[in-house]
Order: sequence, then C-alpha cells, then structure tokens
Amino acid sequence: MIIAATLSGLSVGKIFLAGALPGLMLGVGLMVVAYYISRKNNYPKHPRSSIGKIMRSFVDTFWALVMTALILFGIIGGIFTPTEASIIAVIYALIIGFFVYRRLNLRNVYQVIMDSMKTSASLMVLVGFANLFGWILITERFPQIISESISSFSSNKYVVLLLINLLLIFVGTFMETIAALLVLFPILLKVAITVGVDPIHFAVIAVLNLIIGLTTPPVGVCLFVASSIGKESIGKVSKASLPFLGVSFLVLIFVTLFPQISLFLPNWLM
Repeated sequence: MIIAATLSGLSVGKIFLAGALPGLMLGVGLMVVAYYISRKNNYPKHPRSSIGKIMRSFVDTFWALVMTALILFGIIGGIFTPTEASIIAVIYALIIGFFVYRRLNLRNVYQVIMDSMKTSASLMVLVGFANLFGWILITERFPQIISESISSFSSNKYVVLLLINLLLIFVGTFMETIAALLVLFPILLKVAITVGVDPIHFAVIAVLNLIIGLTTPPVGVCLFVASSIGKESIGKVSKASLPFLGVSFLVLIFVTLFPQISLFLPNWLM
C-alpha cells in the first residue's frame, strides 16, 4: 500500500483505511474456512477460556500489542516512515524482550538473527528472479501493450476491472509483489481512472490481487515461508491452501464490484 501510494501520489492514510474493511472480510472468511476444516477433520479443541483467563492473557500480551499500534498509527499519523517504523519496532522489541518479559538474552538474539538470515536468503532468491522477470516485461514493453489492449477491448468499467484482476492475479503468481507494483500499477491506474474507477478503490484492488498472488502456486512467497516453517513439502502446502484461495477470490470479487467497501472509511474519516 505504501509503494502504491508513493507511485501514484495518493494518501497513505486513505489507502490504509480503505483496506480495513476488505481486510476484515478476508480475515473472517479465512476463519470460516479454518473452522470448517477443523470440524471436518475433528481437530482437537482448546478448552474454553474464562473471562479471567482472557484478561490475564491480554495483560501478558499488552506490550507486544503496543508494538502493532506503534507501527500502524506511527505510519498513518505521519510520525515516521515505514523504514523508520521497522527500526523502531526492532528497538522496541529488544527493550521489551530484555527488560519487561525478560525472555531475551544474547544467545536468543543471535539465534533470531540467524533464523531471519536463512528466511530472508530463501526469499531473496525468489525476489531476485521475480525482478529479472519484471525487467524482461519492461524491456518487451509488456505493460504498455497490455494497457493499450485493455483500453481498446472495452470502455465498460467492470469489464476493464475484470481484465485487470485477471492480469494482476496472473502476474502476482509469478512475480514479486513490489516489483509487480513498480512495473504495472502506474500504467493500470491510468486505465482504471479513464473508465471512472476511484484511484483509492483501484489501489486496494491492485494490492489485494497481488497479496493473493503471495499464496498462489507455483511461486507464492508465503507458501514457501509456510512450507519452511512447517517442514512440509510445497506440494502439500499448495494443495491445502486451495480453500483459502477460494475465499480470497470471493472477497476480491466483492471489493471490486462494491467500491463503498473500500471507500466508506476514508470518505467518513478523512
């Protein structure tokens, strides 16, 4: 969202707010799928928690939750940039881990750094090849050709959005998200505005498409992360992700067809 705002001159705060309701819809939809699969496979249940236990858990996790609020409202409020937010988050986590929870020590920190390096290295290989793919697309004028083709095919807003959705899903499957935004977003935004699509609404559609691409085989970066953490084959993880992908596509359709899902909060609050 920050990259999309930077490329287009749109408000980061507005795009963040525009993504809130689609994000909640996506979260609830994935919860429903997870609940159904759990019931179907008869997974073990966690004992129901009492109000007292919930409150104790909230107190235990309060300082961790503060970090989320610190990052989110710091960026939306313009207090610091996303890069600065990442640095502040690391410093905050170190302070809380060492002096509040007291579970961090130098050995833990070393292990965290090593684990992060391994995960980052595996992802950077994918990102590197995705950027190479992006360079090939730019060299062959692929974005311009696609833009001209969509514009000449139809002037109907919903037909254009359908074609853009199909394109972004396809590209997001093979290409790293930020690289795809850099290559395609400015050009497709012009096409969308031409047929009467609100730029904030389109930014949410584009970002939603590309984050779905993060979980779409064969090059879904999040699938590789989950496979690495869960120590399962990428084939098994990809197959298990299909019901969740179905819900994600359903949310994408609703967000595309009903602009107020995205625009209600920014129009109301800003």
